[in-house]
Amino acid sequence: MVVLALTVVIAGWLAIQLASPAVAWYDGRGDKIAGLERAIAWDPQNAELHIKLGHAYADKVPADFTRARAQYSEAVRLRPTDAYPRLLRALLAEKEGDHAAARAAIEGAVQLDPHNVSIRWEAALLALGWGDRATALDHFKYVLSVDPEQRDAAFQLAQTLLRPGEDPARLLPTDADGLTNVMLAALRQKDMTLAGIAWRQRIQLEPQLPEEMLKQYVAVTLDQGAGALARAAWLSFVTDGSTTSENSAVWNGGFETERLLGWGLDWRVEKTWGVDVALDRFVAAAGSRSLRLTFNSFPTLDFDGVTQLVVVEPGRSYRLRALAKATDFTTRSGVKLQVVVPGILEQSLAETQTISGTTGDWVRLETPVTIPANTSVVRVKVRREPTNEPEGNLSGKVWLDEVTLQ
Repeated sequence: MVVLALTVVIAGWLAIQLASPAVAWYDGRGDKIAGLERAIAWDPQNAELHIKLGHAYADKVPADFTRARAQYSEAVRLRPTDAYPRLLRALLAEKEGDHAAARAAIEGAVQLDPHNVSIRWEAALLALGWGDRATALDHFKYVLSVDPEQRDAAFQLAQTLLRPGEDPARLLPTDADGLTNVMLAALRQKDMTLAGIAWRQRIQLEPQLPEEMLKQYVAVTLDQGAGALARAAWLSFVTDGSTTSENSAVWNGGFETERLLGWGLDWRVEKTWGVDVALDRFVAAAGSRSLRLTFNSFPTLDFDGVTQLVVVEPGRSYRLRALAKATDFTTRSGVKLQVVVPGILEQSLAETQTISGTTGDWVRLETPVTIPANTSVVRVKVRREPTNEPEGNLSGKVWLDEVTLQ
């Protein structure tokens, strides 16, 4: 009988131990205060249940701060190396207006888990609310460096912490990923100054930036009119082998590359019915290649399908030059080069004379260009306008080579 009694007692004790977590889980599922309290009675060492009950007390109307704080403190006791309960205690103390307790708790959370982006973000917001500019900036910089999803918000808040005239390089981390995040955030926020600083630091580090990111950087800087940044980035990773003068603002003006890249500062070709555009490896004014346009179109052809964005100095005077030749291109409206200011409504700055017919030899096309004071990027276009008078269908070829703007 003694053995039987002991067996029953032990079996009951084991049943309670095995059933307690299950009952606690069941009671705590709804996150209701009564159920959570019963759950904790069954499983008092479960820190997660204490955190849930703390949330429930804090969400009451009105909030029961005292009981919420007690539950969070118990979770801290149960999980002394877990930063999350300390973060909750900091946020609760801030709601109560106890800034000293909030500061102590958040500093403890950051110290325990300094690489936790969520904790660093909350620490930054708390410091920002306390007017602790330096601490907030340090936390925002960390978030900006490591979390792509938060980088735009972190960038905007960090920018507000910089005093007028303060060096924006203060936002820069030193690692490759961090610099990449800062650069992309600056591009999205159209802060070209900081984007340029981050770019110059980033390209010195390994691994190299992927091509898509290079394209994005050049495209945004061109779109924002930051011509100098775009050209410096472009020349840092692209070479053309052109025989044209290095002083020319036009890139690949001799068409010496194996192919036209179609983006950045290279020539862009838009497919147009009736005009075949290709690099000619047998005809050239200098070097080994030229650009050939072969026409088979109606006389109403309105063509501007070959263009290049060109970085220029605002207010400076240039001269646009090119060599051209034609064979059997009979028309009253020949091919010419234009310089325009890009935009929804393009502003024409200059255009050369046209070339048509059969020239036999290379002919120089030339025109002066004065850049407006507020312009650092222009577009050079190969242009053929429709004729004003009736004429036959277009045929023949036109070659262009040695295009310069200097």
